Amino acid sequence: MTTTPDFRSLLVELTELQGHVLVECTEEWADVMDRARAALATPPTEPPTDDELNALWNCCGDHDEEGDHYGNIFQFARAVLKRWGAK
Repeated sequence: MTTTPDFRSLLVELTELQGHVLVECTEEWADVMDRARAALATPPTEPPTDDELNALWNCCGDHDEEGDHYGNIFQFARAVLKRWGAK
C-alpha cells in the first residue's frame, strides 16, 4: 500500500534546508522559498461535517418518485475533492 506524502512536512523540511543546501541562492530559489513559506502559513482546510457532506451528496444525484435520493459516487467523490481538497 502506498502512503500519500505529507506535503506540509516536506515544505517545512525544504524551508529549513535553505541555509544548508549547497546551491547558488538565485532569485528563482528565493521565490520558491517564499511560496513554500506562504503555503505553510495557510492553515489546512477543516474536514467537512456530516451536514456539509449530506448537502453535497444531495446535489450530486436525483430523487425517484418516492423522494428517495440516488447519485453517482464518482461525481460525489470528485465534488468533495474539489470543495475540500485532498490531504
